[in-house]
Amino acid sequence: MGGTGMKKKKLYPLLIIILLLLSSNFISYNKEEVISNNEDEKRLENLNVAISNYRRWSFLEYKYALSYYNISTFITKYSHYEPAKGRSEDVDIGNRRQLFVDHKFVMKKRNVELRVHQPLKTGETSIQSDPGRELGSCSVLEKDDIYHMWYTSSLNSLAYASSLDGIRWNRPFFNLTTSEDFPKPNNIVLGKGAGGVESGGHMVFLDPNASEGQVFQLVSGLNKAIAIFSSPDGIHWKHTRSNVVTYDTISGPHHLDSQNIIFWDTRIEKYVTYVRKNAPKDTEYGWSQGRSVARNESENLSYLGHVNDLPVVIEAGGREDIYTSGVIQYPWADEVYFAFPTLYYHYSNWQSEFEMETPTNAGVLDTRFAVSRDGINWNNFNWHTFIPLGMEGEFDSKRIYMGYGMVPSLNGREIYMYYMGTNETHGWNRDDRNNRILVAAGVEPRPMQRAISRVVLRRDGFVSIHAPYEGGDFTTPPLRFKGDQLVLNIENRSTGELQVEILNENKIPIPGYSLVDSDIIHSTNEINRVVTWNGGSSVKRLEGKIVYLHFVLRDTDLYALQFQDQPTL
Repeated sequence: MGGTGMKKKKLYPLLIIILLLLSSNFISYNKEEVISNNEDEKRLENLNVAISNYRRWSFLEYKYALSYYNISTFITKYSHYEPAKGRSEDVDIGNRRQLFVDHKFVMKKRNVELRVHQPLKTGETSIQSDPGRELGSCSVLEKDDIYHMWYTSSLNSLAYASSLDGIRWNRPFFNLTTSEDFPKPNNIVLGKGAGGVESGGHMVFLDPNASEGQVFQLVSGLNKAIAIFSSPDGIHWKHTRSNVVTYDTISGPHHLDSQNIIFWDTRIEKYVTYVRKNAPKDTEYGWSQGRSVARNESENLSYLGHVNDLPVVIEAGGREDIYTSGVIQYPWADEVYFAFPTLYYHYSNWQSEFEMETPTNAGVLDTRFAVSRDGINWNNFNWHTFIPLGMEGEFDSKRIYMGYGMVPSLNGREIYMYYMGTNETHGWNRDDRNNRILVAAGVEPRPMQRAISRVVLRRDGFVSIHAPYEGGDFTTPPLRFKGDQLVLNIENRSTGELQVEILNENKIPIPGYSLVDSDIIHSTNEINRVVTWNGGSSVKRLEGKIVYLHFVLRDTDLYALQFQDQPTL
């Protein structure tokens, strides 16, 4: 009895190998797959190695043997299994960069997860608030190797700064204002008489459809609507369009005093707008102004809709509002939009310090993160904090507003973004009553501070597929690509590893591109790491064919993939 039981125990792992081989979805008969006799012998040798090692393997290692020893192809040739049914529609990614911000490129997975990453707060003061002048929202873009910044300064006038590296900013002086309370020269480019108006600001974008003299477009509130100002250089502005977005106060207290956004969407080839929409409501926490984000699109800049009629695409819960959205179409990858909603947490009578008397429209704000493939349906990752409030005593301890735009670092490996931070709560200096209540609660600024600061994030580094120390794997849906090599944006930890296996349309490892052929990527932190198999990187012969990518990784973050042609010498 004992001997028979021992034999069963020894045979059990071998049976597991056989069952896994026969049940694996990698096994499907492929008449086009031709394996030479020499390759058959190698497969048989590998199978013998697998069997000889079965006594010291864990269950998961038996599973991995299928791919590591590439023996499924050997078994497949002599099997009679039909191709896998119900295969997903293939995704043509061409040579465009693809980000791992959702599960679009994850068909099957084991022990990997999406992980949202925060940028590094530099603590720098890019722009300091001038004495007696408020500092508000900003926009940043890069054109012709110059970094441009526009920021609201003192009652919605718009100021300008420039930089050669995105780190050190110069505030050039102009003589564009006509208001007597603004001494000349100054760096105001719109408002206080500059541009022919007394106030204006909020955000700037580059318009690829505009004439040469109007390539810079500025979105600004004007006469209870959104207007467009245009400029050839970002400094000299002219009012070119009125009432681009309108609203009324019949159905609620609508106003567009936040940073509202318009840009040209290259995916749908239309202009899109993301505007603040107030939807007042009574909640279990009391009355709320219901600030949310509405969206619309148009083929031209003449008119983008009436706020009251526009559908809401981003909204918060009962206690919070969304003050600004920060929506941007990511410029360096395919079909990705990011939003950086400013979540406004209201002070009210459910907090003990405000139980007897509540300040009006007061609270704190920070910047969260959301991602979308179409700019309409958003995943906010349970309102993951993107830029957290600073510690007590720091300039950004009470409010953080993300500026519009992102620019590349000079070396191209990082992204710079900017935000306005302050130690003033929303509602501070609204009136003497608010100040008295906030002082009694201990949340007054000491002293008041405002500044625009820079944050840094690796290129594509917003979300990754993360594998822990014990490892995991995932397989993409069927893909078609164009290019000669595969590059990855990858970050290994010190013990991190990654391998890539390419499977054919029947999910069979392609000879020369199996896991046993895949060179292990380790000790790597690169935004364009070339994948190799047996020392070679060419995948040209697979171009245009349906393939699956199987990633096996541990202690690693994978941010993006891209097929591209090898650089010519």
